[in-house]
Amino acid sequence: MSEIPESTSTSVAVNVPLQSILKDVSLLCLGSSGNLNLSRDVGIAVGKILKERGVSYYVFGSFDVLRRTDPEPLLKVSSSPYITAQVLSLLAEGLSIAGVVPVFNATGPVNDQVVTALITRKATYPVMVEDMEKYEYLKKLGYTTTFVMDTKGNVLVGRPVRFSWAYGKEIDYEDLRREVLESSVVLLDKDTKKISVNDPWGGGVLVFSDEEWLLKIAQAVLNGKRNPTGRVP
Repeated sequence: MSEIPESTSTSVAVNVPLQSILKDVSLLCLGSSGNLNLSRDVGIAVGKILKERGVSYYVFGSFDVLRRTDPEPLLKVSSSPYITAQVLSLLAEGLSIAGVVPVFNATGPVNDQVVTALITRKATYPVMVEDMEKYEYLKKLGYTTTFVMDTKGNVLVGRPVRFSWAYGKEIDYEDLRREVLESSVVLLDKDTKKISVNDPWGGGVLVFSDEEWLLKIAQAVLNGKRNPTGRVP
């Protein structure tokens, strides 16, 4: 599940970081965007890419929030459980539109407020868990779904489904990623005169790519010539 196939005719599930599909656009980037609705567009775009490579299921996300101790902060959405749930649900909606079954990665720590917020949004999509004990815990919180798999790909609940449709419209992937990156320029600390790339604890201005055009925008924000566009993760 850790690689994206070039193409296949069989049912495939992949579990890879979002930014490995759409360059530089990580979960944390989406959670830091001033326009969370872009997550739906990213879901459609990523789903279209995966569908064209024969992927049926995309495992993504986390039911935990961003913490300072995270070794890989780009795999989290936000320190806010509500923004986390919003981005996850919008990504899942976009993936579904593109014909890819969204599977939330519910392994590891679970923040109960994230789960509750997903339930409130009626976003109880399929999940991947370590074992049935984890799913029983989610059920106690009120999270029930039609399909549950473990980390080895074994089906624990329900049976696999595949969406027969695909997203037919053309997508300018480069325009979309630039729009997302430009919407996620975050002023972390106005007293620290530095640009932090992919480091939510680095201070100064946070951006999610080291491309020159984006660094120029970040520098303008540092200099007070432009307003930041994103939210502190």
